[in-house]
This record gives sequence, C-alpha cells and structure tokens, in this order.
Amino acid sequence: MLGRVAAQAFGFDQTFQAYRKDEFVMAFFKDPNVIPNLQLLSDSSGQWTTLGTEVKKIEAINVPCTQLSMSFFNRLYDEDIVRDNGHIVKCLDSFCDPFPISDELRKMLLVEDSEKYEVFSQPDREEFLFCLFKHLCLGGALCQYEDVLHPYLETTKLLYKDLVSVRKNPQTKKIQITSSVFKVTAYDGAGVCYPSTKSHEQTFSYFIVDPIKRHVHVLYHSYGVGEMS
Repeated sequence: MLGRVAAQAFGFDQTFQAYRKDEFVMAFFKDPNVIPNLQLLSDSSGQWTTLGTEVKKIEAINVPCTQLSMSFFNRLYDEDIVRDNGHIVKCLDSFCDPFPISDELRKMLLVEDSEKYEVFSQPDREEFLFCLFKHLCLGGALCQYEDVLHPYLETTKLLYKDLVSVRKNPQTKKIQITSSVFKVTAYDGAGVCYPSTKSHEQTFSYFIVDPIKRHVHVLYHSYGVGEMS
C-alpha cells in the first residue's frame, strides 16, 4: 500500500449533523479549498493528482465506529486463527479473486463459506476498526503477507487512534467515540470519479468527521502496485 495511501485533514466552520451527511459530503467536494488539495491517484498515469472534475452526485455509507479496545481481535487467538506466540496459522493455498489465501487469517477475512468466517459477525465486520484491519491485511497488488499478527494489529491501532476522536462523557465518565465515519464515492457526468474510476475492494475513501473539533480526516487508498521499500 506504500505510496498509494494518503491521510488528509480538512477543517469546516459549520455545525455537523450526521443525518445531513449527504449535504455535508457534497459541500466538501464543491469547496474551493478542497478542490485543489484533495489527493487521489490518476488511473491513467499512476501519479498523485487532484480531482479535476465536477462532482455531480455522492454516496456516503455510514460505517459503524463503536469499538474502544483492540481486545475486539482476541478471538483470533481463541479460534486457532493465530497461535499463542502470535504466528498466523497456515492453510492449504487457495484463491479468492484477486487475493491468494495461504493462511487462516485471510480465509477468515474473505471466504464466506469457511468455518472461521463466522468468528466475526456481520455487524462486527462493518465496524470501522475491522475495516481498517482487513484493508491492512489484504494490502496492495504486490503485498508480501506477514507471518505474525502483531504488525497488522499495531498499524490498525495507530491509524484508528489518529483518525478517530474520543471524549469522556461528563455524566457517566466513560470514554465515548465522537467521530462519524462514512465510506465515500463521488460521481461526475461520466460515472464514478472518486476514489477511482476502477472499483476494487481495496480502493476506498473514508471520511472521519469530528463534529466537536470540526475536522474531517480523509483516509484514501487506490489498489495497485505500491512502492518497494
């Protein structure tokens, strides 16, 4: 994913109301500060560029964001997907287009009729924390998979903490998430123009909106061959 993923922050100056998310996202794409600064990868050149087209329509899908702890993933150990020493359990090689599967982790993520798939329920899988984890596990077009779980969990945790805002509820004293998360697609006159004209499970843009600080974080990735480190 290196070289094909970007996180950007933008500020806004009016009250954000989650039920008016579509208006908010459309206003975002029309804003004169966003148009020259919102980064995306050109499908033709593979270079970073800006939108360069007028957005006519948007789709903003609510992504649940309620998880406050990485213990959400402890079941990977309980269900023999990951060994106690952190090593991911291998399996017979198979394929779930376009992803090769050679371990129980990817099987759990991708193969709906596998016995491990149900370790995470459908509501669990919709959580932003799970989406981040899955994207990092599947990676880019030339991804070399990790043998141990720790790098995936640690990177997921760092991204999640950077992107999602929390506060302590003054009444209950409990930590609560204040951000709203949306998976965003934008259309111009010809069809989908953002995050890419080409659809792929690993091509995405998430808008993480902090209504208190009035920030919106944009996490973007376009599937393809990333940089070789």
